[in-house]
Amino acid sequence: MDVIKKKDGFRNERHIIFPSNINDFIKESPLVDHTYILEIGYYPNAKYHYRERINGVDEYVLIYCLEGQGTIEIPDSVISMSRGDIFCIPKKVAHRYYANENNPWSILWMHFHTNLDHFLGLHKKMVIKVLAKERYVILQGHFIDIFELAGNVNSDEMITCTSQLLKLVLSEIFFLTDGSFSHQKNLYLAKCISFMSENIDQDINLAEFARHLEISSSYLNSLFKNYTNKSPIEYFIEMRIEQACKYLKLSNLKIYEIAKKVGYQDPYYFSRLFKKNTGYSPKDYRVKFSKNVHESLKRS
Repeated sequence: MDVIKKKDGFRNERHIIFPSNINDFIKESPLVDHTYILEIGYYPNAKYHYRERINGVDEYVLIYCLEGQGTIEIPDSVISMSRGDIFCIPKKVAHRYYANENNPWSILWMHFHTNLDHFLGLHKKMVIKVLAKERYVILQGHFIDIFELAGNVNSDEMITCTSQLLKLVLSEIFFLTDGSFSHQKNLYLAKCISFMSENIDQDINLAEFARHLEISSSYLNSLFKNYTNKSPIEYFIEMRIEQACKYLKLSNLKIYEIAKKVGYQDPYYFSRLFKKNTGYSPKDYRVKFSKNVHESLKRS
């Protein structure tokens, strides 16, 4: 089949390359844990899009088809991609991928490293389908968060936070799949995570989450434990801390104001919880971040 090739350039596209010193930073950071992004992009209506790498690359390449159609070819497999399909090309595997000429895809994509490949099942080379509206909204929200951080901040904190978001994205893609467990379980998890995201400023307990879904607390707890390795409350806390990190880095809000925005009325309790999860107090986190932001602004 003849495919018209175009190297670069799509209307309203986004493409961000992460700092070249990222490998030096991860050696010193216990939070990154060798799961981090190298490049991320968005190509809308990517007519004539074509990439071919005969020797593969040293990292994983994730492609998320939002609309339209495209094809990914790897040895022994030809994968037809359409709306809601996600595929992760293994590292060091020869590949090529291209948009459909008549109905070109719009894609989110990223190049990333991880040492969690077998835990996530990346070696299985499976197409993941995102059909539920809740998962679609949540995943795209995470990509937007990564773009915002990567596009506005060139710092160690940006690498740390986007690494944590990457783990969240990969967990939700490869654990919240229709093929992994029943559709109803998938729906419960997706709805609960969506409810958490919409109510991140509220102090919600396990019983309230279960009541919202009209299931028992013990059943909801077992779903999260089985498929995310966390309890619902642990998952919710991680989401709130990640949101707090963004406020600390990208706003001038006072720490007690940030605490309230992520559902904690007691700023002292919030500070203890933040340090437990990040290794920094909110104040120290912001001081270090602000220093890097000012240095970045001076360079620009």
